[in-house]
Amino acid sequence: MSETAEKARPVRTVTALAQLGKLKLYQIWIGPVLAGSLLAGHGMLDVRSAVLCLLFLVTVAFTMCASHAFDDITGFSDGSDIRNYAPERKRSQVKPLVRGTLTVGTAKVFAYSSVALASVCVLVFWAVAGFEPWWVLAGGLVVAIFGAQYSAGINFSYRIFGGGEALTGITLAGSVWLPYGAATGSVSAAALVEGLLFGLWLVQVLICSNTVDAEDDRRVNRHTVAARTSKRGNLVFVVGTFVTSWALAVAATVAGVLGPWTPLGLLPAWLLQFYVLRNGLRGQWRNRRNYGFLALQFAVLGSVVVNVVS
Repeated sequence: MSETAEKARPVRTVTALAQLGKLKLYQIWIGPVLAGSLLAGHGMLDVRSAVLCLLFLVTVAFTMCASHAFDDITGFSDGSDIRNYAPERKRSQVKPLVRGTLTVGTAKVFAYSSVALASVCVLVFWAVAGFEPWWVLAGGLVVAIFGAQYSAGINFSYRIFGGGEALTGITLAGSVWLPYGAATGSVSAAALVEGLLFGLWLVQVLICSNTVDAEDDRRVNRHTVAARTSKRGNLVFVVGTFVTSWALAVAATVAGVLGPWTPLGLLPAWLLQFYVLRNGLRGQWRNRRNYGFLALQFAVLGSVVVNVVS
């Protein structure tokens, strides 16, 4: 092997690991930003609370890297990813195991190391919080350990009907609740609602992907809602998820839990979410995932601005 090739190998490996952990999907990690904006709006964002939010953002990043890696390992092993991401399907996502740029062994080391690092971050997070309240440690470890088990361990997406969707929603909601709770000792109604909204926004993205992959997921007995229900049943679930997020935001605003400018702040995201849902109902699910992430960015940005200003 040439000297140039030897030097390029570590770079290729690092790039492949970043693709395995889907580091470009940073939108999944930013729940703690919502928590920080709520604290800022109430004049409670100091150095300690900012560090807590940053630590939990890193925790979620490592957890999601592990979850994505385990999901790719499972998808590669059962053959579903080989079918779903065959060259002729022209999918935009890169699967290093399918392309052969990583071995399964290397992927497993990366996945387990990410879980370990997430757990360490939780312990540091709890120490910065002053070792109280106790549920911050418990919740943090649940996020770090169980959050990685979408397609491994308990294997929520394969063994529990709708388990993958529920795990995603709860894990990401926790990424708002826990840093807020660590900073204040409790979770306010606004933090509770914004955590639920953040989880729902991520589930909206997930169910678009699951709908595209439903046929192949049935072959390997995944228990996503799209794979285990009829086409009509899945559409009801998808519509219900979108409508629930809209209704929750409006109801919380009317009740005074969220700021009065919340609907205006979320309007760009709502318009894009409506576009995603409309096209999906017309059978155009492919690439809706990308628009879903864009809608998520708009939703978080709008919420942050409203939280700080209100």
